Amino acid sequence: MDKLQPILRFPEFKDFLASRIIGDVCNLTTGNKDTQNKIEDGLYPFFVRSQTVERINSFTFDGEAILTSGDGVGVGKNYHYINGKFDFHQRVYCLCNFKEGIYGKFVFHYFSENFLKRITRMNAKNSVDSVRREMIFDMPINLPTLPEQTKIANFLTSVDEKLNLLKEKKEALEEYKKGMMQKIFSQEIRFKDENGKDFMDWEEKTLVEIGEVINGLTYSPDNICSDGILVLRSSNIKNKRLAFVDNVYVNTTKFNPVIENDILICVRNGSRNLIGKNVIIPKEIEGVAFGAFMTVYRSNLNKYLIHWFDSEDYKQNVNINLGATINSINGSDLRKFIVPIPSIQEQIKIADFLTAIDEKIELISIQIEDTQEYKKGLLQQMFC
Repeated sequence: MDKLQPILRFPEFKDFLASRIIGDVCNLTTGNKDTQNKIEDGLYPFFVRSQTVERINSFTFDGEAILTSGDGVGVGKNYHYINGKFDFHQRVYCLCNFKEGIYGKFVFHYFSENFLKRITRMNAKNSVDSVRREMIFDMPINLPTLPEQTKIANFLTSVDEKLNLLKEKKEALEEYKKGMMQKIFSQEIRFKDENGKDFMDWEEKTLVEIGEVINGLTYSPDNICSDGILVLRSSNIKNKRLAFVDNVYVNTTKFNPVIENDILICVRNGSRNLIGKNVIIPKEIEGVAFGAFMTVYRSNLNKYLIHWFDSEDYKQNVNINLGATINSINGSDLRKFIVPIPSIQEQIKIADFLTAIDEKIELISIQIEDTQEYKKGLLQQMFC
């Protein structure tokens, strides 16, 4: 028995941890079903090689279990805990029948935190596309006593429950905003002035009539340097937010700088579903450049238009104008997109209403990120 001590423990527990392997604490098996066996609205959960849980009318196991993908893109990333009746795919591994003194939820948290690290170290390639049985069976696990296992697992489960509640709240707000935008831009819902009277009728205009499309910077790998100007690219837009990851800096003085309230749009990308994604530029990053696969839309109406750029109407326009062979939208086509334009006063009311929802979503997003970081820190300190 190895004498191991994690960085963080509950103060009432002092015993050293026992080093075991997964194969000693539970049984390990695979399923006998294929994805085609799933049945919509089936009676039981059906675990396949995905984080999505399908349904099926059969069950091959009834009890406490942990399930993870044996091959495919979900290897080392998909983990499920269940206590009940379920069925599972022939290439899904099931950890079950936990031995005396073992708390299954503790194994779930330990396994889901450490398994990807293990298989990544064991694999010569950069990615892991399949799991051999011994990768799981022989995986070391450091075990405290059953009371400590239970307290750790229940605490981490409470953090997960908080995360799930935050995610559900965010999804509900996003669905609410989506529904409200549909009603607003179709004019099913109209705002009124301070006297309760209707605003004037809306007009329809093309983007080029109310603003301008500005092209991005073309540069070569030779121009990239550590002390140049930041060039915004597709990777800098994440869920309508600017993300400063994988940044590129270019040595140049000739470029079109972004200004506050510009709308930065991805017009070309290797993935079709990323074409058209966009973000509004805040004041603090005025003056940086943007790449040739990006476009800036500049208009005095952008505080209103940024919400239209998030609407289903805009997305349909993008899909209609996508190139047949190249994943891009042409600048001349973008200029022709038709936009519903209310009066300035109603634009302000619409923008204020939708921005208030965005701010609530952003606040919850920050809470989710903070909770995820908190959990990550706990896992690193609790599981040595």
